[in-house]
Amino acid sequence: MRLTDHIDLIASGAAGFDLSDELDCHVYLVRGASATVLIDAGAGRSADRIAGHLTDRPGTRSLLLTHGHADHAGGAAALSRLVPGLEIMAGAPACEWIAAGDEQALSVDKGRAAGVYPDGYRFEPGAAARPIEDGAEIDLGGAVLTALATPGHADGHMCFLLDAPEGRALFSGDCVFTGGRISLQNLHDCRVQEYARSLARLAELQIDMLLPGHHEISLARGGRHLAAARDILARGLLPESAT
Repeated sequence: MRLTDHIDLIASGAAGFDLSDELDCHVYLVRGASATVLIDAGAGRSADRIAGHLTDRPGTRSLLLTHGHADHAGGAAALSRLVPGLEIMAGAPACEWIAAGDEQALSVDKGRAAGVYPDGYRFEPGAAARPIEDGAEIDLGGAVLTALATPGHADGHMCFLLDAPEGRALFSGDCVFTGGRISLQNLHDCRVQEYARSLARLAELQIDMLLPGHHEISLARGGRHLAAARDILARGLLPESAT
């Protein structure tokens, strides 16, 4: 699904547009003249389909993971096998948990118990993920991605800001959704105070498009969704949870 001159939505599950396996988050392909980047990997059961979008792409190919939850990062190991030379990056400490397939640290065990993942689902280890730092930039050729540390939903959560000729887009993972909604869960690394600081930081951005990890997307006036979260925080409250 072509969204802009630089962005395609190539996978999306039941909490989105049903383009791929039901467990998948939104997976975005970001194209430049000299590099191609995937934003998130899905849960793994659509890896062949997702990898096919990287065939014959020019320049370097990278996978940026917003966080380690299995619907976003479970496909990383499979993609590393299917796409030779794929560079995988995620925030610390999630990058270590992803590489090890640590299901407790990644809360896959809680997800199975809640029925989010089926009993037979396993997070595949082996993705050689390396840490990406806050503020790191990736020049795609004609567009630039900037990594933003946004913990709160999960440790190591990152958002990615794209500056391109057609506008500025925020890939927000599970940090913030349209309407200023968020995702609070009873997990070991969901931290309310850090979440509030991350939302306040994002509200300072001037963006055109909000491209979250699930649910609706916003291709114009995307900043209004960040402002909605900011305004609720200013009253000492937390936004509505989308989970």
